[in-house]
Amino acid sequence: MSSAENPLRDTAAIVTGATSGLGRAVATRLASAQAHVALLARSERDLQTAADEVQSHGVRALPMKADLADTASLGELVNRAASELGPPSVLVNAAGTDVPGSAEELSLEDWDRVVAVNLTAPFVLARAAMPHMRKRGAGLIVNISSVAGRRGWANASAYCSTKFALTGLSQSLAAEGRGYGIRVCVLYPGAMSTSWGTFDPAQRRASTGQSSDDRESLNPAVVADLIAWMATAPGEPVLNEVTMTPLREGGWP
Repeated sequence: MSSAENPLRDTAAIVTGATSGLGRAVATRLASAQAHVALLARSERDLQTAADEVQSHGVRALPMKADLADTASLGELVNRAASELGPPSVLVNAAGTDVPGSAEELSLEDWDRVVAVNLTAPFVLARAAMPHMRKRGAGLIVNISSVAGRRGWANASAYCSTKFALTGLSQSLAAEGRGYGIRVCVLYPGAMSTSWGTFDPAQRRASTGQSSDDRESLNPAVVADLIAWMATAPGEPVLNEVTMTPLREGGWP
């Protein structure tokens, strides 16, 4: 397949949260479309495993250990990825965190960490990636929100606040980038069969009563397919916002 038929061939992508869940599914899916992938996550061991999976598709992988709460270092990582893999054509901000509990119990330290990972990191990464995309005359930024960014939940004030805020950030980035061919989408997934906190998917289903039925929880690979489709779609139409839920989603609408 030629580069004209496959716009992702020999381009570069940056994916956060790339060692598990949706981030890993996206990194692998973009690699299968022949994009080189920079992977950002905290676990060095898991990064190498994810990088090996990416490289199995015949493309280059750049594992980069990063705590997204340490936002000061993120711009340098984007520039390193651009130097080693080429200017990024795709940035997927898939990483997220939460500190559950009532607003009365939530410490300011925990609030600040959730804000740093879920909101400030996507801003810093986009700020660093957009000049590279502007020079290319094209680019796609996907910010992974949640249906919690459409409806506030009890005991998730920091998480919901940051996911709501991603909408405003995404709209602003889209307004600034569209004149340079940069598309920005905020994606609101519903319940997904991924790890969360200290729970793997099976433990999470047991603790929440969530089923393994795809009608009740999204398979991350399906969401990754959508993101890959956006990355290869013609540049003229833009999916500005997408809400994607399993058929039996309980949190939305």
